[in-house]
Amino acid sequence: MVTETSFKVTPYAQKKYNVTAPISTDVARNYLKVIVAIASADNELAQKELDWFVEEQNLVGVPSDLIEENIIKFDGKGADIEQLLAGIHYDFPINFRRCMLYQAIKMSRADGVYHDKEKAAVARAAQILGIERSVVASLESLVEIEESADRLRLAIFETDV
Repeated sequence: MVTETSFKVTPYAQKKYNVTAPISTDVARNYLKVIVAIASADNELAQKELDWFVEEQNLVGVPSDLIEENIIKFDGKGADIEQLLAGIHYDFPINFRRCMLYQAIKMSRADGVYHDKEKAAVARAAQILGIERSVVASLESLVEIEESADRLRLAIFETDV
């Protein structure tokens, strides 16, 4: 069990998300659970979704205890996203609302399918967080662009895409 009140992020997190300050473990707990709940909105948490999210959080520097407790062992099916979001105190070193939605979209699409129920859960979380629909559409488009760029890079390197 993590006893620290915050953890430092990695250079990866600084570069990818522009996070420069330590992250509160209390905030991280619900943040992680919200993303798992969104990706579980289709009543399935695909292994590829779980693998992507665990790897991303490892790269960010989230302590393994937090990952174990709030991602791997957390059953997000039927979780109350509104209640989880209410448990987040908005003392985050970045615009966590947008970052959370971005990671939820990335995780939801990691299995190759962005299910309508996952998309609806993203929209509901955005509504609760006061994020405009145009921002959600922009985040979804960004994720699509990143996926296309990854496929393009692999094609240029003449690997299987």
